[in-house]
Amino acid sequence: MARYALAALVLLAGRAMAAPNEIKVFTDELAAHGEHTLEVHANKTSSAGPKADEPRTPLQLMPEYSYGIAPNWEASLQLPFSFPDQDVRLEGYRAELQYVAPHDGERGFYWGANAELARIERTGQPSFWSAELIAILGYRAGLWHFVANPALEKRLSGDTKTTSFTPAAKVSYLVAGKNAFGFEYYAEAPRGSSRQEQSHMLYLAWDGKVGKSDLNVGVGRGLTDGSDRWVLKMVYEIAF
Repeated sequence: MARYALAALVLLAGRAMAAPNEIKVFTDELAAHGEHTLEVHANKTSSAGPKADEPRTPLQLMPEYSYGIAPNWEASLQLPFSFPDQDVRLEGYRAELQYVAPHDGERGFYWGANAELARIERTGQPSFWSAELIAILGYRAGLWHFVANPALEKRLSGDTKTTSFTPAAKVSYLVAGKNAFGFEYYAEAPRGSSRQEQSHMLYLAWDGKVGKSDLNVGVGRGLTDGSDRWVLKMVYEIAF
């Protein structure tokens, strides 16, 4: 499954707002104390909407190294790459710190938070620093899993120090074994923007395992003129 999803991403790369480097709903999954993990994020957009701020749609790959620095605490480093016009470009770097409170991992409510500091360096755009704070609110009921990520992102430097509401949410159903299907929703709503200028994406997603590694694959559709049209995304956690 991972091989076919990656092949589809490569095929889309030949086609003409690039999707975010990280398209992921944060849950209670994090590295255990003293554990190392490596995730690879990949996505490709078919085309940008007519009101999207960013018309580029390159293939994007981002390795993310994480380490459990303490019980219930994880620190991560991300290196976002894009592949525009047969080229490879590093588009900055990101650091994350995540906490999830102790809870029952099989049922009931859990909560946590994720903080990110990022340096964004995209082709043809001024570089800037940004910070994001994400709440993690989840609930498991039988085979159902519900997660909400209310979030705020703030540009800390550059000409426009805008604040954006960047929520995400997920609902999934465990079908068999480790296979779950569901929907994921992502939005980016800068303060003062109209709905059609904002990005609102809805994904059909699958979560499962390939050997010992976790895999998330989704196909998303933009819901507004400020959204990407179609996006194929994958998050692959490599098990050590």
